[in-house]
Amino acid sequence: MEELLRPRHPLDKYHQAQLDFLATLPEAQRAYHARLFRLGNASYRYQQQAAGEVTEDDFRHWLEGLPEKMRAAMERDGFEASKSCLPLRRHALERRDLGYDAFLQAILSPEDWAYQQEVAQASAPKP
Repeated sequence: MEELLRPRHPLDKYHQAQLDFLATLPEAQRAYHARLFRLGNASYRYQQQAAGEVTEDDFRHWLEGLPEKMRAAMERDGFEASKSCLPLRRHALERRDLGYDAFLQAILSPEDWAYQQEVAQASAPKP
């Protein structure tokens, strides 16, 4: 079952919970759910790179690109309340040339990366 979870979750208790869940599934459903775990694990690993690294400068820069109403809400909440939100963390990482797509492509198998791209394209707004 371990081979189904590469990349694995970096926290052992969650990795074990994923293994336990996969073990309860019928064989026909296991690969699908394992892929979802792998994609989530890769995203989690990406986000963890920003832990403690988001600055007030990142916050101000991020606010500039937000729609007016969202910017006002985030300004009202302030930096301390916002520094753990995933979009701001991604923004901070990308400002440091640690792009989400490049990270996922490097950590995922070619098959999982292709699936991730299909999902992203299917959910992208249509012009």
